Amino acid sequence: MHFARAVERLPWAWLLPALFLLAGSLYLYAAPNFEASDSPQHIGMLKWIAEQGALPLQSAEHDQLYGQEASQPPLYYALMALVWNAVDTSDFDARYLPSPFVVVGDPLLPGNKNMLIYRQVYPPDLRGSSLALYGIRALSLAMGAVTVGAVYRAALALLPARRDIALLAASLTAFNPQFLFISASVSNDTLVNMLSALLAWQLLLMLRAGFQTRRSLLIALLIALAALSKLSGLVAGAVLGLAALWLLTKTRDWRGFAIFVTATLALTLLIAGWWYARNLALYGELTGTATMLDNFGRRSLNPWQLISQEFEGLRVSYWAVFGAFNIVAHDAFYRVMDALALLGAGGFARFLWRQRRESALLPPLIFLALLLALGALLLIWWSMQTWASTGRLLFPYITSISIFLALGLRTLRIPAIFIALPLLAFSIAAPFAYIMPNYDHPPAVERLPAAATAADARWGDLRLTGYELPAPQRWRAGDAIPLRFYWRAEAQSPLAYALTLRLLAAGQGELQRIETWLGWGTMPHPWMTLGSDYRDDYVMRIPPAAASAPELWLEIRWEVFPDGPPLPALLASGEEVAALRLPLGSVGG
Repeated sequence: MHFARAVERLPWAWLLPALFLLAGSLYLYAAPNFEASDSPQHIGMLKWIAEQGALPLQSAEHDQLYGQEASQPPLYYALMALVWNAVDTSDFDARYLPSPFVVVGDPLLPGNKNMLIYRQVYPPDLRGSSLALYGIRALSLAMGAVTVGAVYRAALALLPARRDIALLAASLTAFNPQFLFISASVSNDTLVNMLSALLAWQLLLMLRAGFQTRRSLLIALLIALAALSKLSGLVAGAVLGLAALWLLTKTRDWRGFAIFVTATLALTLLIAGWWYARNLALYGELTGTATMLDNFGRRSLNPWQLISQEFEGLRVSYWAVFGAFNIVAHDAFYRVMDALALLGAGGFARFLWRQRRESALLPPLIFLALLLALGALLLIWWSMQTWASTGRLLFPYITSISIFLALGLRTLRIPAIFIALPLLAFSIAAPFAYIMPNYDHPPAVERLPAAATAADARWGDLRLTGYELPAPQRWRAGDAIPLRFYWRAEAQSPLAYALTLRLLAAGQGELQRIETWLGWGTMPHPWMTLGSDYRDDYVMRIPPAAASAPELWLEIRWEVFPDGPPLPALLASGEEVAALRLPLGSVGG
């Protein structure tokens, strides 16, 4: 316990943002530029602004990379366009190579996670447009560090004598793997998260000290910038307005209130008003969201449908869902975070009960709760109209969430360091355990291992030199079958071959199919070094509903991508077959 108290006395106000930047650099390294939710569209938005010098128009035509992001306020993109224009990005079209096999939004399907294919994944290629994007992501990560610092300062503003609360609240922000991942991506979320956290901090200071001209001007500027960053930034502005009204009733400081209101209205109109007026002129609405829904599709869910169908995704994606919403951590992590959240909620209720007569503390807690409640209601309303139920959209309100959890956990006497250190360790391990394996190219090996079965089957200029399969056995429905192949390119082909693996059962036909490129979608075979053997791993699963079958095979096919003919397999014996079949055993009851 003495150790925990000593740790709490360290200068965490700058140590936590520094640790966040160190951990975030791992995510910057592990995730390629386009591999985060809507990153291609965010990149398309800033690219358009940088190259055209104007904002794009919303359109029902979906051929532009920016897509639905044309509906977004432009501050983040305009700032990052400056970085884009500072670098020679003429190589962008050569680098932007979407994968045709990517599976977006389904983390349960293995492989094909990468939205793009990259000639050089690790170490990152720091040239041209790739360098510009890594620079932009580094600036976004810096915004995340400011967010962490603001959460720490906000907790101290609430309870100046409780550095333990500030440490834990900021740690729950800084070492949240999802927050790290999003902060290291190209996304306007990073800017609105920072501005919202700064506003929450200033809200608590204003409630404690009353109206001050400098703070009112700062708050007004932050509200205006948030309004031009993302529509969720308006939530903090609305709560600040309500807090100012409440403060007026308590202090009767009409002068301070007038300065606050005048500055907020003036700066918001000056900095952000033109964008809302533009929407009104172009689309007949202030925000442009209805136009976006018309162009990109609506849906209609009631609250119960939303909770029953999508709460699971919202829950896990607050903590750790990577890539294009298609990479998840082990289930044990989510269970631990569920337990932590439940403990925090229970402890927070106990804290509120203890503080029910502490009149000075209740107003700031109420306004933090109002910030979270309005943000959650906005997310629910938006998710009922379009697919938006993802945890990162709660990050503008992460100050409230982290402080409430920290108050609850410390009320239960759980030392801050006992939570912060394991969460830091997991956030450091996650890029290596979950992100990098899904984007790295298959490795070249010097020789086949002793466990491999030598083979000699050819499809055009591509050769199967060996494989490692489980010995034929009796499999059960639901079993996973690991597969490993060794491929060699015999010549430099101008054509890309697509691999199809089929799990076939006698009397039932196809049980599972995988269509991909080498490395489960990460590397077209023309990028292979001639004469090198590449290890290529897959997993196929027997469906839970599969019936018994006396024989089970793996079928391997290659065809010219995308519309070319299937390639026959030439065996070592000289026999040519339509596909290579390898026995796996049978399927039991």
